Amino acid sequence: MINVLGLGYKKIDVCINDCFLYYGEQSKNLNACPVCGESRYEPRNMAAVRQKAIPRKSLWYLPITPRLQRLYVSRKTAEHMTWHLKCSDDSDEVIHPAGSQAWKHFDKTYPTFVEEPRNVRLGLCTDGFNPFGSSGSAYSCWPIFLTVYNLPPELCMNSEHIFLSMIIAGPKSPGKNIDVLLRPLIDELNELWTNGVETYDSFRKQNFIMKAALLWTVSDFPGYGMLSGWSTHGRLSCPYCMENTKAFQLQFGRKISFFDCHRQYLPPTHPFRRDKKNFYVNRIERSPPPPRLDGHLMEERVNQLPDIIFGQSLRKQSIPGFGVSHNLVKRSIFWELPYWKDLLIRHNLDVMHCEKNFFDNIKNTVMDDKGCTKDNTNARMDLQLYCNRPELELIPQHDGTALKPNATYVLTREQRALVCQWLKDLRFPDGYASNISRCVKMHDFRLSGMKSHDCHVFMQRLLPIAFRDHLIDAVWGPLTDVSNFFRALCAPTIRVSNMEMWEEKIVETICKLEKVFPPAFFDSMEHLAIHLPYEAKVGGPVQCRWMYPFERKMHDLKKKALNKNCVEASICEAYILSEISFFCSHYFGSDIETRLNRLPRNIVSRNDNMDDCLSVFKNRGQPLGGELRGQALSPRELKAAELYVLLNCEEVKPWIAYVLL
Repeated sequence: MINVLGLGYKKIDVCINDCFLYYGEQSKNLNACPVCGESRYEPRNMAAVRQKAIPRKSLWYLPITPRLQRLYVSRKTAEHMTWHLKCSDDSDEVIHPAGSQAWKHFDKTYPTFVEEPRNVRLGLCTDGFNPFGSSGSAYSCWPIFLTVYNLPPELCMNSEHIFLSMIIAGPKSPGKNIDVLLRPLIDELNELWTNGVETYDSFRKQNFIMKAALLWTVSDFPGYGMLSGWSTHGRLSCPYCMENTKAFQLQFGRKISFFDCHRQYLPPTHPFRRDKKNFYVNRIERSPPPPRLDGHLMEERVNQLPDIIFGQSLRKQSIPGFGVSHNLVKRSIFWELPYWKDLLIRHNLDVMHCEKNFFDNIKNTVMDDKGCTKDNTNARMDLQLYCNRPELELIPQHDGTALKPNATYVLTREQRALVCQWLKDLRFPDGYASNISRCVKMHDFRLSGMKSHDCHVFMQRLLPIAFRDHLIDAVWGPLTDVSNFFRALCAPTIRVSNMEMWEEKIVETICKLEKVFPPAFFDSMEHLAIHLPYEAKVGGPVQCRWMYPFERKMHDLKKKALNKNCVEASICEAYILSEISFFCSHYFGSDIETRLNRLPRNIVSRNDNMDDCLSVFKNRGQPLGGELRGQALSPRELKAAELYVLLNCEEVKPWIAYVLL
């Protein structure tokens, strides 16, 4: 059945050091790596005469072409594959990447590709995970995902439409050697761009030549460096500022700080530029903002790089000027795509990780989390060097220690107790957020173990409320602006004019934080926030460009790793079966429950034949908890229930839209 549907996979041998891929006819008969000389196969058992050669390491590759063709085999998905044409207008509102500047720029650059609206736009994502769990042995497995942006927003980031394209085996992260392992995928993408493949469209009942293009990649910040070739470590870690950054290494904290790197983005006449007291001491900012290099200039740079020999066993190679005039470690394999230089965004900054790390710094510092706070002794010693804030400098004691004065941005023990108790008693609607109260540690009044979505909810909804009565306005105000910034950035509908406003306002907000917090507070995550509005303005809503759907997909793959001895093979086989079952479910009747028509959680049944009933009451739910008991609603609860019913009725939505107009 797998062979008939064309949804199989290829197992390709890899050198144990990731320096060579046994791919193609020329490497078919090789028994050792031509780069490092390591054997291709495990040592043979001399007692077993007919033992098959076992490769030391393998790559599982799932071709993307038959999976894209499969989208046109079903009428249900083939109709949706041209949905992106509805976003071709020049509206200020963007609900999908198809309405973004990056998509429209690509259309203007390659009009022949646009002539066939059924051509596919793809996004690539990768990240590592440990299939044995956090308590298991150290192991890093790296799946490569591809998602289809032709589909509408509610479908393009669904788990079923995020295709597993490759599984890179552990136990170590491939690092910059990932280019060696991406070779089959890049070759297939080039073939889909150049020649395409004949595909049958079951909705329009015709054949056509389907082509495909990769729009961008999505990954966390370390993965950004692996895919782009621009190292995300060190002073030049920002891929936008590059060598024009003003980041520096703290003398006592030894970390890279982006303190006072943001005034150059302000208007020339802004008063912060002339402030010599509240920022880097005795510094007036006269520099213009660093220019953003387009794809053509970046291609000229990477083409001048020397050839790099890949492999984990080789000595670390450094390109001349690394860390001083550039942070490039290789020429990324994505530059082999002929259209790569014309893309406005090639690699996305992940809003999910930026928001989480930004929030962690705020939470750990304001809540004075020992060991995690950015306001430790070294931070105060660095503050004395770079800032003019005598009220925060360490006070030497007679016994040789130093007293750290209380800061206005740090809560007292009593204030932390009030915040923790408030969070402990807080309750959310079902499905809105996890139980954040489990992260509250009342014995020392701190928050720990918060997942990315917990930080997402706290940053955008709770932060202004939690700290309002405990922080002065000079601290609470900028923190609230940061909360509002991420809330606007993560909106499902992006307004270009709104993002242009935030592109200016977030710079001023970061500068206000620099006037309050120590230099150690400002690492790369705080700095990257000023570049996020530009990517939202150019790339569209972050829901199609962040890691949340891919993290959920990796969680599903982790549950498929049942054979701990052959993790990647177990994941691949289970994924193929899941893929086939979903494909076949398109042909079942509506009376058979499948993943396509399965009711949401907490809904037992739905009756659409009740004409005299509001739509919100057609779903028969189930009670939460164990014992059933009646409870009379208070007037306030009854009011809230009535409001919920009105806001979730299809019959009321036209009236709400009329009132809002």
